[in-house]
Amino acid sequence: MNKTQTKKFIDIALIILFIIELGGFFVPSNIHVILGILFFILILIHNILNIGFYKNLFNGKYNWVRTLNTLCIFLFGISIIALAISGIAITSNLFPANSSLAELNWRSIHLNATIISLILLVLHVFYYAKRYFNGKSFYYLSIFALLTAISSIFILPYLERWCHKVNINKDEIIKGEKIVLNKKVLTVYFTRVGNTDFPTDVDAVSGASVMREGTTIYGNSQIIAYMIQDAVGGDIEAITTEKKYLPGYMDTIKEAGKEFSDTKLPIIKSPIHKPTEYDVIFLVYPLWWGTFPKAVESYLKQYNLSDKYLIPIVTHGGGKFGRSNSEFHEKIKAKYPSRYLEIYSSYIPNYRQKITDYIKTILPELSY
Repeated sequence: MNKTQTKKFIDIALIILFIIELGGFFVPSNIHVILGILFFILILIHNILNIGFYKNLFNGKYNWVRTLNTLCIFLFGISIIALAISGIAITSNLFPANSSLAELNWRSIHLNATIISLILLVLHVFYYAKRYFNGKSFYYLSIFALLTAISSIFILPYLERWCHKVNINKDEIIKGEKIVLNKKVLTVYFTRVGNTDFPTDVDAVSGASVMREGTTIYGNSQIIAYMIQDAVGGDIEAITTEKKYLPGYMDTIKEAGKEFSDTKLPIIKSPIHKPTEYDVIFLVYPLWWGTFPKAVESYLKQYNLSDKYLIPIVTHGGGKFGRSNSEFHEKIKAKYPSRYLEIYSSYIPNYRQKITDYIKTILPELSY
């Protein structure tokens, strides 16, 4: 195989690998990582084989086509570096837990870098496509490449949210550093699990706010609540409604929308632990329609919590706190921390240490 053939082989391999990696939501994470490493190795080889591009960077004239291609190459390089860093940050503790870099939404950065890389790669391949295709083939390829680049902007975020399956080892991910509060603590959570009769074969995906361990389904808020209880001790309580929500996530969203337009709050089953008997209450809830669910409001309004320390913690798919932090202050009279904690749903299995770090930051406020 001569140098020209090697270049073509590497180019085609890179395109195939990149397309496979776009479907990383559907393959085991270890395979996704291995293929990602192989992709970066081939990128390095590709650049070595095309070293002439860099040698001639300042030679000759630049028309708009050459300028655009050169810009695409350098921006693609930056996006690939962002992909590498964010990929490592997602799969390992790359940054100290208490650093500002550790607080970044690396999964979102990884997704956006993927979209940008795809668009730039399409433009770059389009520039050199005539090496491989001519006539109608080039025309059809151009249309396909353009549609691929445009559709990726909308399809990839959808796939990340709805096809990112979450399998866990519960006992492993909830255990971590302990914190002594010297207060009577209750952790309360609301989640679809326990309030929905899920079929046994339900997909455990981040968009559905559930995760799986074997045949057992856990809710996102439920796992966070277990992490908090492991960190600070105390009792734990699930908010349970009299009615059951439908298994379909979109059906639940529609039902939640009806609750927000209704003047009556959902009926809550009597809790085992009364929050009025505790000093500190951690409240974990999903973001529904930009705020906390009506079932949470129904639970809290049963009690006078004005002398209690209420610590809301929200799980979300991108909406962060929404309006929930301000609406807590408006609707529920209690003592609140100066800083709230929001957790992106896909980060939950790796969030145990960050929960500990957060509690440490508000620890002085709990010594009232």
